[in-house]
Amino acid sequence: MKKRHNFLWVIVAMALFAFAFSKEFLPAMHPSEGISDSLSNTSSDEATNLHFINVGQGDAELIVCGDDAVLIDGGKASAGSTVVDYLSRQGIAELDAVIATHPHEDHIGGLVSVFDAFQVDAIYMSDEAMDTDIYEKLLDAIDNEGIQPQFPDIGDVIPIGDSGAKLTVLAPGPNSADTYSKSDPNTWSLVCRLDANGCSALFTGDTTAAVEKDMLRNVPNLLPCDVLKVAHHGSRTASSKDFIQAVSPSYAVISYAEGNSYGLPNNEVFDYLEPLGTKIYETAKDGTVVLQLKNGKVSLAA
Repeated sequence: MKKRHNFLWVIVAMALFAFAFSKEFLPAMHPSEGISDSLSNTSSDEATNLHFINVGQGDAELIVCGDDAVLIDGGKASAGSTVVDYLSRQGIAELDAVIATHPHEDHIGGLVSVFDAFQVDAIYMSDEAMDTDIYEKLLDAIDNEGIQPQFPDIGDVIPIGDSGAKLTVLAPGPNSADTYSKSDPNTWSLVCRLDANGCSALFTGDTTAAVEKDMLRNVPNLLPCDVLKVAHHGSRTASSKDFIQAVSPSYAVISYAEGNSYGLPNNEVFDYLEPLGTKIYETAKDGTVVLQLKNGKVSLAA
């Protein structure tokens, strides 16, 4: 009887091991194969904080889940020290990942300083490059860190350390210049959906209405989100009415500099967001904005 009892325990242990093994090595799924279901329950015991850093006319967003952190973009080169100082004040010593949405200077310039100041474990980039000094400096900084750039495809999942929070890439897909525009790097912007603590957020870089149209067709189930980082500093070239209505965010953040030469943000963006009851924050007026995700609710961090 004792031997039979031990044998049963061995069978149970083997079954548990097989289940764990299958979960660990399941292949990544395309959005159409159920990624939204796989992410809907991701959470962390600690709150997740989204920091929309005021870098003037540019973008920089920090996601902090407990001891894990990811930085999306870093503003212009002139904002590099601002980003480094801000991360240091948050107690950041290491970044699980940096995401460079696209190679425009107002998104990647400050990342050179970030790589010089912090340990970075992974870098995710748009699959298209620009022949500019700042882009070459970023590649040198990445090389000095001893890591290889990764160029994610639609449906790829970027984990945020061991927090349970994840980013899912929604656009633009491989060969984005051929798919959308060789002359407009904004169309190459990586668009990522965050799922954490029962909440969701959409980070859009400088994506355009053309890419939004494809997301509406290809990944409509992944667009509704609690928080929206408004694309391209509130430009009318993005944030189409259909897209904004599909996202239907409770909170939206627009990153830009007061009095910028582009006249951004455009009024159309407010016209689409305000009827939805969206709480809109603007870095030019509100400074750095920090939102907290916890227990399925979003709030302005104290």
